[in-house]
Amino acid sequence: MTSLINISLITYFTLVSVIGTLGNGVILLAYGNRWNSSKSTSVIFILILACVDLWTCLIVVPAIAIMEYRDFDVPTAICRFYSFSKNLIIISSFIMSFIALDRFLNIAVPHYRLLNPRRVKVINIIIIEVLDLLKNIERPNV
Repeated sequence: MTSLINISLITYFTLVSVIGTLGNGVILLAYGNRWNSSKSTSVIFILILACVDLWTCLIVVPAIAIMEYRDFDVPTAICRFYSFSKNLIIISSFIMSFIALDRFLNIAVPHYRLLNPRRVKVINIIIIEVLDLLKNIERPNV
């Protein structure tokens, strides 16, 4: 039974990795040339989200698959990398939340540009830095 579960998990992680890598690669190819010339905040958010998700699909998902396959009996380096990479999922969630906020502001107050491309880039840097700082805070053993 355990081998059947392992095979199904590896199949699932492989599908997620391949489909996610292809999808995010297409997004980066389609929107990649618009980074410097973009006056749209949505394009900036989408590009940053695609980069984070591409990293997740290329690196993090296969690492999780390896850990699951080996029942978490992995070298310390992979375990630490896994702990670090969980932050990417949180970063993706925050970026999607700001995409929703951007869309709401564009609909609710269309004549005010509360989020311009420069502010969006600063917000994304702040999100990544704050989560990096939170990751480095030592958690007490309970």
